Amino acid sequence: MQEPALPKDEAARVDALRSLGILDTPPDERYDRFTRSSRRIFDTPMAVISLVDRYRQWFKSAAGLNDNETPRSISFCGHTILGNGVFEVSNALRDPRFRDNPLVVNEPHIRFYAGAPLETPDGYKLGTLCILDRVPRRLSAEEKSILRSLADNVVAQMVDYFDEGTGLANRNALLETGSKCFARMTGKDGYSLHLFKIEDVASEVLLEEPHLSAGKIFATLLPSFYPRAQSIASLGDNTFGVLIKKDNAFDERRAINHLCTLTKNALSDRQDRRPAFVGLVQFSRDHHESFDDVMRDVDAMFFRHQDSATPSRSDRHRFRDAFARLRAAIH
Repeated sequence: MQEPALPKDEAARVDALRSLGILDTPPDERYDRFTRSSRRIFDTPMAVISLVDRYRQWFKSAAGLNDNETPRSISFCGHTILGNGVFEVSNALRDPRFRDNPLVVNEPHIRFYAGAPLETPDGYKLGTLCILDRVPRRLSAEEKSILRSLADNVVAQMVDYFDEGTGLANRNALLETGSKCFARMTGKDGYSLHLFKIEDVASEVLLEEPHLSAGKIFATLLPSFYPRAQSIASLGDNTFGVLIKKDNAFDERRAINHLCTLTKNALSDRQDRRPAFVGLVQFSRDHHESFDDVMRDVDAMFFRHQDSATPSRSDRHRFRDAFARLRAAIH
């Protein structure tokens, strides 16, 4: 068996993959529809969206397979990300690279494999969209083109729901998750959006050091305070929304207070300190007909909270040490 080599950009590629925050996330219909469609289009029993991590391949969606990951060392997809086009193995039993591979000699008894790389706009191959069969076969040139197009659509799905500046979900992702939560909300359920804003005074402090982002630092803090959030999203302009489901075991006020205290102490040396917490919007069928209505309330709340104050030149030097304290707090 031939183990896949590592790409030349391996370290940066893995960083790019992990920055998406998609690894080890629950099943998602947005991705499942691609594997279902691939099985139907190519008439194969298995189709997978595989993300190649450092030591494993993890399946974001696996139609026809029970496993959710395998070691990278035995993966077909590890070979796929080394090239630019569709990687095809027509008969694994007759291919010296794979004939003694555990995935060939044991379940799922792969004979045919074809995978198209999931390549980001900046050139990182994060994994594959692949189809598998238990009998040998070949794809036509047209079929390879279709598989590649489907893979490009998977990548677009990933990018369109990701905020590159903070590493969080973006507004599109929040809209989709929130709409699903709103649709299945019952009388016993309760959902709310906690809203935060890092004031402009903080974001403008380190103009001479643009690689230090207040929003990115704050985004790193949020998941530790909201471990069971349905979605944590960057909404632009250093504003954030955390979608949570009512949970009696979770002390919302305590989480908000601790997060705001840390943020205020670290980001502001002025006497007129303002908390990062803007407010919350609770889902209500009496006031909201859809999640779009919820988001209109969110936008209105941020608009009311908007602070037009701009820091003076004499103020800005005070915040460099404050940013260093916040950065230290998350390490």
